Amino acid sequence: MEEHIEDFQTLNIRVDDILEKQKIYVFIGTLKDNIQHEVHFSEPNSLEKAFKIERKIEKKIMETRNPTTHSYKYGRVFAPSLPQPTSFTPEQLEEKREKGLCYNCDSK
Repeated sequence: MEEHIEDFQTLNIRVDDILEKQKIYVFIGTLKDNIQHEVHFSEPNSLEKAFKIERKIEKKIMETRNPTTHSYKYGRVFAPSLPQPTSFTPEQLEEKREKGLCYNCDSK
């Protein structure tokens, strides 16, 4: 999203007859809806503050999309080194029970 800010600043340099408050509203209006609302409700009083809030929100969104991030707050932890849940058909479960196999690693 840093590119979006850089693009906005490039255009902003060309405009000199718009008040800071109007520039903030224009910037917020160019953001994705989910980010736009959060930045708007934060009521930034400068363009730099709006950029900072947008970066913070974007970082938060990216962290929630990264599966290696640990989210202890909600009781979920994803760690690639731990065995992940596997779905089995009833037939596969019965076969593993009959053979006495582990559900995760196929050893006895």
